[in-house]
Amino acid sequence: MQSKRPQNQSQFKNNRSRSQGKNFAQKRTIPETSRQALKIIPLGGLDGVGKNMYLFEQENDILIVDMGLQMPGANQPGIDYLIPNTQYLLANSTKIKGVVLTSPHPDHIGAVPYLLHLFPNLHIYATEALFAILESRQDFYSQGVKYKKHIIKPYNSVRVGSFKINTFPVPFNVTGAVGLCIYTMQGKVFYLSSYKLDTEEVSTQSEMLDYVKELAGGDAFALLSGSIASESKGLAPTEASIATYINEVVSRKTGTIYIATFPSMVGRMQQIVSAVEAHNKHLFIEGKSLLNTFNTCRKKGMIQIQSGTIVGPSLLPDIPRESLVILISGSHGDDIPHLMKLANNDHNTFTIQAGDIVMYPGALIPGNARSAAKVNDNFAKLGAFVEYYQPLDTQHSAYARQEDTLALLKAIRPKYYIPISGSHHLLRSSGDIAITGGYPDRNVVVGMNGKVILFDYKQRRITPEKVPTTDVIVDGLGVGDLTNVVIHDRQTMSEEGILHIVALLNPDARSLVGDIVVVSKGFVDNESSEKLFNEIKEQTRLIIMALLAQSDEVNMSYIRDEVKENISRLLLTKTERRPMLIPIIMNI
Repeated sequence: MQSKRPQNQSQFKNNRSRSQGKNFAQKRTIPETSRQALKIIPLGGLDGVGKNMYLFEQENDILIVDMGLQMPGANQPGIDYLIPNTQYLLANSTKIKGVVLTSPHPDHIGAVPYLLHLFPNLHIYATEALFAILESRQDFYSQGVKYKKHIIKPYNSVRVGSFKINTFPVPFNVTGAVGLCIYTMQGKVFYLSSYKLDTEEVSTQSEMLDYVKELAGGDAFALLSGSIASESKGLAPTEASIATYINEVVSRKTGTIYIATFPSMVGRMQQIVSAVEAHNKHLFIEGKSLLNTFNTCRKKGMIQIQSGTIVGPSLLPDIPRESLVILISGSHGDDIPHLMKLANNDHNTFTIQAGDIVMYPGALIPGNARSAAKVNDNFAKLGAFVEYYQPLDTQHSAYARQEDTLALLKAIRPKYYIPISGSHHLLRSSGDIAITGGYPDRNVVVGMNGKVILFDYKQRRITPEKVPTTDVIVDGLGVGDLTNVVIHDRQTMSEEGILHIVALLNPDARSLVGDIVVVSKGFVDNESSEKLFNEIKEQTRLIIMALLAQSDEVNMSYIRDEVKENISRLLLTKTERRPMLIPIIMNI
């Protein structure tokens, strides 16, 4: 927790009155028949892990909560990130009053550097710790984006357009995460996308639940809560148990210890630093994103470290292997190659040796289980001990499980429950938790990206209105300049290979010039497939000669299309594969 909550109700009321001023202290009363409509529009976050971005719209104001990115799937080769579609916001830019960021993880702030260019001088509200992590990101400070910075403090209120927002710290595995109570025309809407109830931090857990219960006051309108771990029973692993495990691993003296973590996990870095110092070892940090965040947070006092604990490259040869811990960034972006290069034994600085220990989250990127299995296997072949520890993974250890969700619902008692942050079956699972806890089905709203949820005098309606939510692709320096066609082509080439057919025509003589050339890349071996290639050449020759004989005019585009269609059928029949087929037919 970053700030001390007021110890009693009267003190809380006095603090609230001083911090809010007369406008915040006055309660707006709106007759039932004249209540203004509230729209909740998810631009992302309801189709997987990541890309969280939610709009709250009333009167002529739009409040944005979070701007996250999503890692690409296995069927999207060569892509860096996916970010939310902002067409609706661009069309309503005059209504935007600001964005509130609630978690330093990339699934909540990763899209900020790529979207700020579209909305110059946007007002951003976040905790000081969250700003420190955001502004240390290389893709943020390197682009020179301009914005209006507002530091929010826990247990205080801010006014963003017609919205009043109370912020409060939440138990989580990162520093700077907050929950929100948004005062809307329909009532109080709570937003807690990322939190967990840490059973070993009883005072912290009780503090948050007591605060939201008091804030809700028995008349909360809606709760938006994360669903990533909604299928897991019980409570999430405690941070204290994870710190104990890290300390035990660091205590070993079999060789160099490599620990991968997320750049956003400042608390995890502190746990690693504390373990290193407890066992008189030295720490080296590998990876720009991780080093930038570490240095920024160290300067701001968010990481406590003794002089001499960290070593630079020049001192590495002098440190015994069993006294060295290497901290590397292992997922969500910038420095994935460091871990992969270690596993492939081609890292520029470090080489895995027998007896070394490699410790990293249970999933490098949520959903990439096959990649993690391959990395495990490679490290094992090099002689390393692999600590493939599931509780280090954010998806396993960081998010509310079933008991957490029930406890939060019991404290806030909202009229409506809206699951967010997760794939659709996880949203359904989270909704079932509320229904099991006594909520009527009609008061559990399971939405979809782009589908407008409307609350007005008729109360809840998922309307037919839909805003654009097709993924915006970030690939290198390009943002949104790739189409699904390009991605499909990349996928085809990566899975089925590519086949070139080159033919030269003499349109005047109505004949082929020279031999037809067939070249395969990633489809079949050129040397061992002579029989297949000869059949492709012969079929291509027959198709071209037949088309030349049938028409007085040589239509090159039509010839290419016919060759592509017929040879594709031939290849499917002969090989049961569909390579990318590129006929190159030219006049000479």
